[in-house]
Amino acid sequence: MRPAMNSVPELYAHALAVEREAAVRYREFAQWMHDLGIDHVAVLFDHLQEEEAKHLRRLEQETDGMPLPELSPWQYAWLFTSLPDTIEQAFPLMPQNTRDALAFALAAERRAQRFFDTVASEAEDQAVRELASEMLAEECQHIEEIEHQLEIEPDPAVDWNLVYEGTRARPELRA
Repeated sequence: MRPAMNSVPELYAHALAVEREAAVRYREFAQWMHDLGIDHVAVLFDHLQEEEAKHLRRLEQETDGMPLPELSPWQYAWLFTSLPDTIEQAFPLMPQNTRDALAFALAAERRAQRFFDTVASEAEDQAVRELASEMLAEECQHIEEIEHQLEIEPDPAVDWNLVYEGTRARPELRA
């Protein structure tokens, strides 16, 4: 359930919650990739974490002194499909491979994109629509970056039938 955005402060409150959570998740994924020595994907998650942190700082500056509504967890849980206090239980393990991590990130970015797109097209207040459109553009950029990495990331699945048939000795990896 997505709440209707009736004011700029309300949209800012949601955007701040989204950016905070995204920065935390991308930092976790970057560290995980660094720990595994998968630096080419770690670099992307580092970049995304920095972008989210930059967006967060900008939003905090823009809202400095602005009274923002306090959000209940259910009001932004749609982004991660679980309540913030139970997110660790909902996703207790890190993704199993780089493609899983990228797919998780892409899914979260797409949910944020749909949210801001809906607000940009349905909000009654022109200022809310314009602000949501700006936020939408940022999400679209993140989606492009993640999609590009997914396109070039090798599929870790092994086609064991081909291996046992001797068609190939090991899985072919795209680079």
